Amino acid sequence: MAALFAGVGLSTAAYIAMITMAPLVAEDLLGSSTWSGLPSTVAIIGGAVGTTVLSGVMARRGRFDGLLIGYGMAAVASAGALAAVVWASLPLFAVSMFFVGAGAGANRLARYASADLYPAERRASAISWMVWGGTLGSVGGPALLEPSRALAVGVGMTGGVGPYAVGTATLLLSAMVLGVFGNRPLLSAVTERRQSPGRMVGTLFRIPRVRLAIMAMVVGQLVMVLIMTMTPIHIRHEGHGLASIGMVISAHTFGMYALSPVTGLLCDRLGRIPVIMAGMALLSISGVLAAVAGSSQPLLILALFVLGLGWNFGFVAGSALLTDDSPIDIRIQLQGVADSVIWGSGAVASLASGVLVAGWGYATLSMIGAAVSILPALAVIRYWRLSPAT
Repeated sequence: MAALFAGVGLSTAAYIAMITMAPLVAEDLLGSSTWSGLPSTVAIIGGAVGTTVLSGVMARRGRFDGLLIGYGMAAVASAGALAAVVWASLPLFAVSMFFVGAGAGANRLARYASADLYPAERRASAISWMVWGGTLGSVGGPALLEPSRALAVGVGMTGGVGPYAVGTATLLLSAMVLGVFGNRPLLSAVTERRQSPGRMVGTLFRIPRVRLAIMAMVVGQLVMVLIMTMTPIHIRHEGHGLASIGMVISAHTFGMYALSPVTGLLCDRLGRIPVIMAGMALLSISGVLAAVAGSSQPLLILALFVLGLGWNFGFVAGSALLTDDSPIDIRIQLQGVADSVIWGSGAVASLASGVLVAGWGYATLSMIGAAVSILPALAVIRYWRLSPAT
């Protein structure tokens, strides 16, 4: 658990720093914010592909090898992104960000590895500790934006190089920590039989509580990415610099990760569905706050913190609900397919966010996110009507 926790924390720090900087790099290269969400989009698409591929590796060879391969892939891709910034190459930058996202799928799948180590009544807490491991990244990743930029400028390079240099080193460290301190035999047990992707998707949507878990995580990811991706652009357009961006995104990612143990405890004691409902309410509130924030940094900090907390509630509770109700013989593959759907929805949101901001503004984008957050509540009402005993 300690090795899993450290790997998640370090790799999350690297990923958040790079994904936060990506739209700024793209805007500089393109000269416009309209398609500045493109690198973030391909990174999220990479995450959708990567979780499926890595879960396939885990089903064949165990969790350990899948996690190690993911961290190594992300480190190599981060170095490619660094080179792309130096050479001002948007195609290379986009390709590198795709593989950064694919490798980062490892730190997302780590939560399921932790759940395997505990009985059902403690799974949500185990998952929440892995999500909490991302607190290192939630604070350290954005906070390193300005120091890493200054360091890069100090050695005669463009400031955008800094986050990708730090990301490369941190991802390599993630792989080293897992490789040296991880329990390979415990994390390499394979209890699954391979299934076709078609059966995976069919199974995914036949089980009512699995459908609800997926919807909660998809909506949470979609709303979070929709608002978060364009927040750095909005802050810069309001006249603030990287220090302000780092502060707001730190508050957001702190909300995403820091209170995870509390979320896990609530899930195990109150149930998964009530926590999902609370998370969707928080997401809707955050959209309204972001819409009215304007250039107010305190209000943006509050809005993005609440956005992260709402995502956390839906993500932890949804992950536990998915694990509880997945058939054990295909659980790893099912989790990988589910995560692909989740990160794929985030890719759509990332790409749409730039177009929406360019056409209608940040406030409208945020209100759309607030409206979308209502969908899981409607699904829960329907679920309870069909299954009142549960």
